[in-house]
Amino acid sequence: MSLFGDAPAELLYAMPNVGNAVTNTVTTGQASGGPLMGGGPTAGVASLIPPAEIPHNYFYRQGKAIMVEGFGVYSLGATIPTMKMAFYIDNTPGTVGTLLCATGAFTADTTSRAAMGFNFKVLVTCTAVGPSGTLQAWGWLNWGMVPTLTTTVAAPQITYVIGPATTTPVTFNTAQSSPTYLDVYANWSTSSTGPSITLTQMFMWGLN
Repeated sequence: MSLFGDAPAELLYAMPNVGNAVTNTVTTGQASGGPLMGGGPTAGVASLIPPAEIPHNYFYRQGKAIMVEGFGVYSLGATIPTMKMAFYIDNTPGTVGTLLCATGAFTADTTSRAAMGFNFKVLVTCTAVGPSGTLQAWGWLNWGMVPTLTTTVAAPQITYVIGPATTTPVTFNTAQSSPTYLDVYANWSTSSTGPSITLTQMFMWGLN
């Protein structure tokens, strides 16, 4: 048990290894678009990385919340694609279920890059319980960081909102009798050689 501010927190998940690189994926929002936590560009691929399990019936009351934070690296070739990152919750890991929140499609850079960094944070709060329960999810993505202190390359770091683009929460049956899982997907807009993204660490905390 630890504290974020005055709120008790419990570590629910820590990704134990580096995920598979997601390259040349063009089906935005689909399972084939690239789960970052070990499945690679194909859904259902066996992985040594266990899924990020949310305990069943976790959102049993209003105000229950989780916080997800992750870090990774990416590179770009000569063709600059757009990127979209999305977060899903589902009963089957490695598949697209209920969309919690996502970035819009954004241009990944203005030029080719190697060994660039990103990190994200997402907060999910239960706002209603039951079969017609609701989850409010928002966060941010810091994109374009230089992950080494020895380089002199200027990084075009930009922060993007990860949100539902509405004030209406996502409908989700909070009365779960089996575990649910959180999946993170990344999607490039082009299949040309060059773009690659890898999630190196991810953590999920129960905040209360």
